[in-house]
Amino acid sequence: MAARREEILKLAQSPEDRTLLSQLLDKRRQAEQYFRPASTAFLDLRQQALCRQAMQAAGGGGWSLEGGFQQAERRTALFLPDYIEKAEQLAPEDWPFRALRLQSRGQKPLTHRDYLGALMGLGIRRERIGDILPGPQGADLLVMADIAPYVVQNLTQAGASPVSVSLIDLDALEIPEVKVKIIRDTVPSLRLDAVLASAFSLSRGDAAEAIRRGLVQADGAPALKGDRPVAQGVRLSIRGKGKAILAETGGLSKKGRVNIEIHKLL
Repeated sequence: MAARREEILKLAQSPEDRTLLSQLLDKRRQAEQYFRPASTAFLDLRQQALCRQAMQAAGGGGWSLEGGFQQAERRTALFLPDYIEKAEQLAPEDWPFRALRLQSRGQKPLTHRDYLGALMGLGIRRERIGDILPGPQGADLLVMADIAPYVVQNLTQAGASPVSVSLIDLDALEIPEVKVKIIRDTVPSLRLDAVLASAFSLSRGDAAEAIRRGLVQADGAPALKGDRPVAQGVRLSIRGKGKAILAETGGLSKKGRVNIEIHKLL
């Protein structure tokens, strides 16, 4: 086990990566040893990709990435004991995070930045906060379970507006509709430069140039090689041009090209 641990830790590209990988392995061991769920704080897209890579190398199941709703971008790595097969079987009090509803009493609509700034102004670190879902009169959001009572009691203002905070059930979250443009295309291969060109209506040369200039991210991490393969489900972005998801990859066309479906976020 120690040898496998060291092999997994070699996946790290920075001291922060090594800390995360070590934490993942410790949480997995805790779930197995103490027969209760264990989880990390919220992970960004790059950290989630590293988590998948590490857990694939570790082998076995009993874990998942959970963000409170299907489209969540920020997720915890949740490890389950043997007697629990799926996260959906957890009692509400055993989930690692809680859902909160913020209601604004101000006249001016508040933004994601307003809510995030208010939370961090309470001394809460970013990794303790999940997705924030602004609405017309407030926002729903996810926070780690241990800080939820603190937020309810102490968050009284966001931006210039007074706010009130209450706990809600996870299934009561109000998820804003995400508008996407569906692009169906064929590409010679699933190389990054080819998929980018299709997603953002670029020439292969312009896509390669964006990659060379460091403007491209894949699942939140810099993507610097145009020939790297893109897997189904990967989120791509080009600075200043938006975001897209490689939603589906299909078979080959009659001309031997790969069928793909891309969801371009509007």
